[in-house]
Amino acid sequence: MVILSIVSYLLVREYRNTEEDAKRSAMNIVQLINRDIRNTFSIYDSVLINVIDLLQTQILETLPAQTRQSLLFDRTNETPSSAGFFVLDAHGKLVARSQPGFSAPANASQQPWFNTHRNSTSDELLISPPQLAHTDTPEWIVFLSRRLSTADGTFAGVVVGQLKVSYFQNLFRGLDIGPNGNISLLNTDGILMLQYPATSKVHIGQDLSQAPNFRRFLNERYGSFIAMSGIYHHERLFNFAQVHDLPIIVVVAVAASSIFSNWQHTALLIGSVTLLLCLGLFWLTWLLIRELNLRLNAERDLAALASTDPLTGLANRRTLDRALDLEWRRAQRSGNPVSLIMIDIDHFKAFNDAYGHQAGDEAIRQVSSVIKAHVRRPADLTARYGGEEFVVVLTETEAAGTRLLCEKIRLAVEQMPPVLPEHKRLTISLGSCTRYARSGETQDVLLSAADKALYQAKKAGRNRVVNINETGLNAVKPPLV
Repeated sequence: MVILSIVSYLLVREYRNTEEDAKRSAMNIVQLINRDIRNTFSIYDSVLINVIDLLQTQILETLPAQTRQSLLFDRTNETPSSAGFFVLDAHGKLVARSQPGFSAPANASQQPWFNTHRNSTSDELLISPPQLAHTDTPEWIVFLSRRLSTADGTFAGVVVGQLKVSYFQNLFRGLDIGPNGNISLLNTDGILMLQYPATSKVHIGQDLSQAPNFRRFLNERYGSFIAMSGIYHHERLFNFAQVHDLPIIVVVAVAASSIFSNWQHTALLIGSVTLLLCLGLFWLTWLLIRELNLRLNAERDLAALASTDPLTGLANRRTLDRALDLEWRRAQRSGNPVSLIMIDIDHFKAFNDAYGHQAGDEAIRQVSSVIKAHVRRPADLTARYGGEEFVVVLTETEAAGTRLLCEKIRLAVEQMPPVLPEHKRLTISLGSCTRYARSGETQDVLLSAADKALYQAKKAGRNRVVNINETGLNAVKPPLV
């Protein structure tokens, strides 16, 4: 997890760095275009203002027509990609022009830019949407115009300069925007002034004002973001800025796939190597866990062998001593009684000599199963004491309950099917003791008393229960059969 987290962090950081580098590079292009457009429009505006100043001084009226024409449009040669300058009067008629043979646009008085100047007292520069210079040519132009006013502010006409849209194409040519990238110019009304390189999906003059991305351009004025292109239908990095105080927005759009292609190859390589490394670590970890589990199981098996009797599966003498010591100490603290039952198979030596050790082992297994079946509480313990003897430790059990359990075990063994067809049923003798653990006493007191009770049961004829409690000896004889 640590390795995956570190690699993921590094890849994400590299992704962000790649994105930031692309943004910086694209914004540099935006600022370069922004500066050139601002300078170009400033030159055009300066020429327009110069023409207006000359017209308003009325000095030109005293000069010959040729001199007046030359002086009025003297600075027009400073403008790049100019399609000509002209002056219209208040009725939209051509008054002066920078080039011989030049004619004003048809119905100039009906042009939106002309009506805007006529209906407004503002003398700000107005930039029109792109228009075809003539219906029979594919040349697109942009009209840059200023209002011409008399001394009292009355509308006197319009001074107009024409900029060829091809100027922007030449300006953008040579800029590296990657495959599937483009540079667009839009006015603040959402009209596309130019897109380079040109594609069949959009055209000059197209209205993009309803596009979600354009609304963001208009609201934020400057910035970068990655979004889905509604025209090209793939993710793009849009970098945009409005040209100073002009109603023009420059947009440099770079395909996200070209930005992150190198990062994707690097991420794929590093991710594959990391995955293989993690798989190797998982495999080694699995091997280690398997070995640890095998060791744990072996230790558990060894612990089971060390704590259980292999013949009967009961606890062995070692486990009995440990458990009895624990329960005795607990009884000393709690003041509850502890009971211990010692059980011996009657006449087992004679049975073992007559039928062999295998039959004797089977007899021990069957008797131990019966005893274990009657000792059900988790806190109680059944153990093989040695040979044909068994011990049951009962926690918090009174003498009456111990006697009842002893009798149930004795009766169950007596009713058990014979181990061998030719042999009668087996019987057992039981001696039990119930004591309250006193301070200073050990569990040996309990063992000694239970052993004494067992001896009394065997001495009294076997197949019976003898119980020793705090008050003394109490024998329970088997029922008559």
